[in-house]
Amino acid sequence: MSSEGPMSEDAQMRLKKGATKGGLTRSDGEKPDVDDEEVEKKGGMSKEAQERLIEGARKGGRTRAAQLGREGYQEMGRKGGLSTMHQSGEEAAREKGIQIDESKYKTVSPLSDIAKPTDEEKEPQTN
Repeated sequence: MSSEGPMSEDAQMRLKKGATKGGLTRSDGEKPDVDDEEVEKKGGMSKEAQERLIEGARKGGRTRAAQLGREGYQEMGRKGGLSTMHQSGEEAAREKGIQIDESKYKTVSPLSDIAKPTDEEKEPQTN
């Protein structure tokens, strides 16, 4: 970990190269560049295999962003950015006094009593 924040050095490097959190690195559909040094770091996978993995992560990030909505995705990013190996993002936010508004999430976990849908968001029941 560096002194620049709770992100790993790899995450900081990706951000410096122009990437964003959550897999939304390129909206233009351009394939990511993977150099030979990165291939060696990842256990010797081919460039093609690396590109497929990166593209899969990007698609997963887009899907999650669509599920949560823009504001929910931003809140999730704030929470995730606070997490460490020893503390969850929720615990870190609570400790630092940072408010995370989980009511902005579009999807609701059955375990969460925070992100309940409003009456407007609930589907009308048909009999």
